[in-house]
Amino acid sequence: MSKNIFVFVVCGSSEHIDTLHFSLLYLRHFSKNEIIVVTDSSRNEITVNHDKIIDVKIDKKYNHHQASIYLKTGLNKFLPKGNNYCYLDTDVIAVSNSCDNIFNEYVSPITFAPDHCKLRKFSAYAVNCNCSEEWKKNRTIYYDYMESIELKTIKDPYLIKKATELQFLFDNLNKTIFKKSLTAIKFALSYPKFVLNQEFHFNRKTRTWHLNTGEIVMYEVNLKKNQEKPNGIVFNKWNQKWYDRHGNDIWQDECDHLSIQIAETFNLKIKNKNWQHWNGGVFLFNDQSEDFLNTWHQKTMYIFTQPNWKTRDQGTLIATAWEFGLSNHPTLSKKWNFIADYFNNGLMLNSNEGILTDDGFNTCYKPSFMHVYHNWGKQDWEIWQWIENKIS
Repeated sequence: MSKNIFVFVVCGSSEHIDTLHFSLLYLRHFSKNEIIVVTDSSRNEITVNHDKIIDVKIDKKYNHHQASIYLKTGLNKFLPKGNNYCYLDTDVIAVSNSCDNIFNEYVSPITFAPDHCKLRKFSAYAVNCNCSEEWKKNRTIYYDYMESIELKTIKDPYLIKKATELQFLFDNLNKTIFKKSLTAIKFALSYPKFVLNQEFHFNRKTRTWHLNTGEIVMYEVNLKKNQEKPNGIVFNKWNQKWYDRHGNDIWQDECDHLSIQIAETFNLKIKNKNWQHWNGGVFLFNDQSEDFLNTWHQKTMYIFTQPNWKTRDQGTLIATAWEFGLSNHPTLSKKWNFIADYFNNGLMLNSNEGILTDDGFNTCYKPSFMHVYHNWGKQDWEIWQWIENKIS
């Protein structure tokens, strides 16, 4: 009879193994299923403390990062046949007794959760294009220009974060003509202070946005007609945004180079360049997944030899999904892989009800697994505090 089994992969540094031990503690607490750790123990800085370990000797030509991806994409080669498996990244934490129900979500041939961004946003993290440097350069131009015309900019990290939250609210207001019109009427009738909500207001005399505690979070940009313009970026006064020479918002961090590279390397056309790609942190598989996993593994091992690719597995996962015609394949609900992005200002918690959102409560979830891929262990972060309290 087949079993439902959770699988982790770890390889190398003590930091990753410590993360694994934390996640194992939580999964053991909430799950009744077997848990296997796949590793190359000869590479590990510290011992993996777990009772079920599969030890795989990996070629020394791979560094520790590559070795971990080798194990992850090749799991079907190392695990016993005839079972249902759920792979978890070491930074995926079980937070509910319902975690074992994830196995009911499997759809052949393999089932992943969606990532927190789309393909164009992920692009520069997967391939060695120059876009990240270009985005950094454009922002330097922006800050230098603001300084040159003596228009103040916000430098305090907390206030920058709040300004991003304010922009998030602006973007939501602009999504519907009703909300936009209602806000415009309210603005016209408010003087000298326009109150947007309980947190933000606009001083129409000084043309500044404030927290309702008084701190300035944003200065209105109002460039004069004859003012010298910056070289390389353009300001759109209607939506108060800056664009680069290609017409891209300088704060969006999006490009098409991953789609281009997939076409060049694998002769595969990604028809939807802004596809909602899959997150490799959680996926369900069994013997029916063999062909998919073999192809993903082969593609990933190949890009390790190609200079245009970064050492990641998601770009090749995208290529494999499209090769198998799975671009519209069902994905897991965020309940099973809730990605806690510290820098997402739509990420909020209702701790009383155990409800989280990543879009300002337009949608919300009671997660079974939390994916904390950065700011792990940040003690002053309410999300981390909530996780720690789950088994305290």
